[in-house]
Amino acid sequence: MSRLNNLCSRMIEFYRDDPARIQHFIKVHSFAKLIGEEEHLDEKLLYILEAAAYVHDIGIRPAEAKFGRCDGKLQEQEGPAEAEKMLKSLGFEQDVIERVSYLVGHHHTYTDIDGMDYQILVEADFLVNYFEDHLETESIKKSVKKIFKTETGIRIATEMFFPEEFQMSDTWAQDGLQELDDFIEAQGIYIRQ
Repeated sequence: MSRLNNLCSRMIEFYRDDPARIQHFIKVHSFAKLIGEEEHLDEKLLYILEAAAYVHDIGIRPAEAKFGRCDGKLQEQEGPAEAEKMLKSLGFEQDVIERVSYLVGHHHTYTDIDGMDYQILVEADFLVNYFEDHLETESIKKSVKKIFKTETGIRIATEMFFPEEFQMSDTWAQDGLQELDDFIEAQGIYIRQ
C-alpha cells in the first residue's frame, strides 16, 4: 500500500465513529487531486497536496479536547504538530512533512497564499464546505470571485453551484477534438487508419 493510502487509512482510524469528518477529508482530497492534476502540478507538489488534503482538519480533535471548540484558527494552531506526528510515523520525507504541516497550519488563512498546493487545498476545502454547510448561491459566488484562482476550481464551483453562468462555446466538441489531436501529436502517438 502506498504512503498516501496508508495516510488515508490512518485518518479514517483517527476519525473513527465520525463519518461526517471522514467523508469531508475524502471529498477534499478528491477535489484537490482533480484540481491539481488538471492544473498540471508536478508529481512532488501533487503528492504534498494530496497528503495535506487528507490531514488538513487533523487539528479538530485536539482543539476540541483542549478548548471545547474547533474553529479554524484553533485547527491551524493544533493541527501541524498532530500532522507531523502522523506523517513521521508513516515514513514521509522531512521536506514533505514540513510543507504539509505548514498547509495544515494555514488552510483557514486566505491571504498571502504562497503556492499552488496551498491555493488548491483552499479551493477544494471550500468546494466541499459550500455543499456541507448549505451556503447560499450568492455567498458562494462572492467567495469564489474573491478566493479562487485556478481555472479548474472556478469551473467546478460554477458547474456545481451556478451552472446557468457556465457557457459552453458553440464549438466545444470541435475544440475538444482539436485538444485531443494536439495531445496525441505532442506525445508522438501515431494512430493507423
